[in-house]
Amino acid sequence: MRTPHNTRALSSIAQATCTVLLLGSMFLLSACGGDPALQRRAQTKQAQLDSLLTHAQTIGIAPDDLQPVIQQTQQLEKTHAPIALFDASANSKYYQNLSKQYQQLTTRVHGIIAHTTQQTRQQAQDSMQQFQTTLKQRSAQHLPTHAFTQQLTQEQKQLKAARYPKDYVAITSRTRDATRALGMLPEAAARMDTFKQTLDQMNGNHLDTSWLQDQYLADEQVLTQATTAADMQHLNGMIDLQYMQAVVRSIQALPYILEAKLKDVATRIKLLQSYGGNATVYQKQLNANTTQLQQHLNMQGYMTLSQTIDKENGQLGFGILKSEANSLVEQFHSEVDSWGSAHMYHDTFNGQSYSLDTGYGDPGIGSDLDGYLASAVTPQDFQQVVTLANNDTFNLHLFEADYRDQTSYALVHQTDMQVLHHYNLLRGQVIVISLAQQALRVYQNGELVRGFQVTTGQAALPSLPGVWPIQARESPTIFKSSEPKSSPYWYPDTPIHYAILYHAGGYFIHDSWWRVDYGPGTQFPHNDSGGDKSFAGTGSHGCVNVPLDQAAWLYANTNWQTQVVIY
Repeated sequence: MRTPHNTRALSSIAQATCTVLLLGSMFLLSACGGDPALQRRAQTKQAQLDSLLTHAQTIGIAPDDLQPVIQQTQQLEKTHAPIALFDASANSKYYQNLSKQYQQLTTRVHGIIAHTTQQTRQQAQDSMQQFQTTLKQRSAQHLPTHAFTQQLTQEQKQLKAARYPKDYVAITSRTRDATRALGMLPEAAARMDTFKQTLDQMNGNHLDTSWLQDQYLADEQVLTQATTAADMQHLNGMIDLQYMQAVVRSIQALPYILEAKLKDVATRIKLLQSYGGNATVYQKQLNANTTQLQQHLNMQGYMTLSQTIDKENGQLGFGILKSEANSLVEQFHSEVDSWGSAHMYHDTFNGQSYSLDTGYGDPGIGSDLDGYLASAVTPQDFQQVVTLANNDTFNLHLFEADYRDQTSYALVHQTDMQVLHHYNLLRGQVIVISLAQQALRVYQNGELVRGFQVTTGQAALPSLPGVWPIQARESPTIFKSSEPKSSPYWYPDTPIHYAILYHAGGYFIHDSWWRVDYGPGTQFPHNDSGGDKSFAGTGSHGCVNVPLDQAAWLYANTNWQTQVVIY
């Protein structure tokens, strides 16, 4: 069949039109796609953000902290480039803006990682310091701490190697648990002592204690190996259970077991009274229990009386700790105030007088001690306050003795040796800082290596007495003030060559290139003979300032295991 001429013409026109439209569409699609490089850049920025988010979760950033970023990322993924015929600028602008937003979110995630890392590192350092401080206290009480000492060494290595939040969180968890276990150690040791007294009394009355002796030895082994709060709870439970077993297995042993317990109660009542506590209720309980023990009791009667004594003795022990803690803290403050008032430093520079022992008062560790007491709730809390108060008082007495010592700052001081003995620091390296002498001395295995003068914290911001682990070593670094510019304690960003952190909160031993003069009196307002007048005219903000050359030597010749003692 032949196609009409006009029909063939219309068909040719239609084909040409379709070709033009197809080419035009291809051109328009190409034009509205914008710059392919901008599109690829946006895709790269998105991939970088996705990778960073995955990394953040892997290193331990909490999902809640990342959720706002994730939500914004999901919203961006739902957007599309605009279609604008013959104009690619809108499309290009879209991809430029998309790249910018992905970059902003990436910067935000970096900030979250940096903040969380710094925060978790500080928590780990704080918990490590508390662990080491508590360990020193328990060692000074001659309690079994060898397993804890080994754990501390491992945790210090872990802290040094830690990089990510999950590393610091794990260290914090382990050291806090170890600190809780150390808090329970005196109670467990006391139970073991009572256990031993019971054995001795039973042996003295020719009773067979071989089965009980084996249990005691097993408990003793557990006590020397325990390093967690769960270990200590398990041990205390075992000792209580073994008492019950002794009750069940030997009716003859019961009077001696209970007699030992009542004797312990009588001793503890006298201790409570010595701390000024009210012992009336406990004395009545003791009298009633003693009377009941003298009666002819059956098995159930002995068991009931034993449980009653244990419960009342626990309440008595808690009362003793609270009374002792309050008494020791009160005595400490009284001595600080009394000695400080009697030994004022008269400053000829401004005509004012200052207490020399402010580091032990409220500006220093005195307020810390009050804080621990105010927040104490459990027996372990009050035991910690007791130990801290005893150590703080011991350090105060050394400070007072060193104040009277005329020995050169560069020579061994008797008080240095006392502190090394007291805290079992005769092995290893120790930096000893004397607040009275404004001097720093380095000891290695109990032998003096070097001594030089320093400047410690001013009266309102004293350096903190105590035994402290090194928490950070920085060289070089920049110190930034945490105070607002309106504060008298604000200072501009300051470059530091050598800095050793001895206490959380920014307490460093570091060089002070702006000073010339060091030694007694430089912690108070004075005229430095050649230093920067805006910095050098008074003491530090709690740090220990060291001459630059001495700071370089100190940094090079100490390490993470070096202990710091300030008294």
